[in-house]
Amino acid sequence: MTSDTDKTFSDMPSGRSTPHRGYSLLNSPAAKFILIGFVTLMLVAPSTFVWLLVEERADRAREVARDIARSWGGTQQINGPYLVVPFTETFDTGLAGNRKTKTVRRKVVLFPKKLDVSGDVVVEERQKSIYTLPVYNGRLMLKGRFETPPEGAFDPKHGGRIDIAADKAVLVVGIGDLRALKSEVALKLDGNREVSFEPGLEALVFNPENESFHPQHASGINAGVSSAYWRKGFTFEIPFQLNGSSAVFIAPAGQTTSVKLQSNWPHPGFTGAFLPEARNISDSGFDATWSIPYLARGIPKFQETNQLPLATRLIGVKFVEPVNFYQTISRSLKYAIGFISLTFLAVFVLEMRSGWRFHWIQYGLVGFALIIFYVMLLAFAEHVGYALAYLIAAGAATVLNAVYVGASLKSRSAGLVMFVVLASIFGVLFALMREQDYALLIGSIIAFIALAVTMFATQKIDWTGQGSEAHSLENAQV
Repeated sequence: MTSDTDKTFSDMPSGRSTPHRGYSLLNSPAAKFILIGFVTLMLVAPSTFVWLLVEERADRAREVARDIARSWGGTQQINGPYLVVPFTETFDTGLAGNRKTKTVRRKVVLFPKKLDVSGDVVVEERQKSIYTLPVYNGRLMLKGRFETPPEGAFDPKHGGRIDIAADKAVLVVGIGDLRALKSEVALKLDGNREVSFEPGLEALVFNPENESFHPQHASGINAGVSSAYWRKGFTFEIPFQLNGSSAVFIAPAGQTTSVKLQSNWPHPGFTGAFLPEARNISDSGFDATWSIPYLARGIPKFQETNQLPLATRLIGVKFVEPVNFYQTISRSLKYAIGFISLTFLAVFVLEMRSGWRFHWIQYGLVGFALIIFYVMLLAFAEHVGYALAYLIAAGAATVLNAVYVGASLKSRSAGLVMFVVLASIFGVLFALMREQDYALLIGSIIAFIALAVTMFATQKIDWTGQGSEAHSLENAQV
């Protein structure tokens, strides 16, 4: 005896497959959606390898930049001038009946009452292989005045007798890279007498207590100043010319310091302990001025130290490259999975609305095309610049995926929609990289909009696939 169900299936025309419920569930939109999510997570591995490639190329660029800096001059730090005056204190130690005389060598570092720094920095780009580094030639002038040593500068610490080595006072200026000096440097005292500088800061960094040099062997220059000048105060002028790269920093060494810098570089990055009070930036360069009063500087009028003061309170300018594309590409890779997910969502919606199916391997190929976009962007950016490289890589990835999706779904309109979606995605990614401060805000808004569009576009999708199975059974019975 044959059941009704058996009769129904036995009467089916040959060549038409029998619907199977397990097969339908595995191929339901819900299962497909989960599988697409798995493919998306699998693409984390290749995107990580691309990130490592970017970091490796960035390290190579930094290595070449260091090579250029070694030949031309590194980042310069101008710290000073300071007047270093050595002295000794002799006092008695020990108990009565066993007293000894001890002499301690000390030195005081005096700050100028006023310091004016002016400079003209001419920047150009030096290239080695495919890498470039902004280097500069700077003409600087340090002018100001030292007053009579302030009260308390030579006070005894142990109640002993003070002997000042007046003829051994030196004026010191810290310079980050002495090799990059391009002129002899002379100290002009009171507008008439000139004293030549000698290399080194031994008078400052020497520690008299243990007769050793301070671990911070800062580079710099020194010039002797006779007691006839420093005891009553004197004005000074120190003009010099030096090369450097990437940035220049200046210490507010004066009790009151003013700094004025100008340059032909149109992309300055002001940094350090104090920002400029006034600045003017144009396509032809910039000029900026700083004014740091005594109280804002936050240190007394003199110190006893074996190292350059104010080393951590510098002001400066970085000569920023318009686009550090290694850093930009590295940042954009953080958004890679998000933008791959948006692309997959667009393909999924188009697939559900078409009569054709897009295999999960095809989703993977689309994802790999987006990963290759980053490799192309890195490769082209090293040769033609970031903006043009982005246009080439994004255009190639957009056209390839749009044509592929349209051909696979047998729909020109699907290909056109995919083109618009990808063009929008790459446009948003470019904007995110340009607007670093607003990246999180823009990204969250885009994610919300994408989710809302996906929710309404998939509202009528039968996620279980049971409707399609029932429809197939009805057709089979007919």
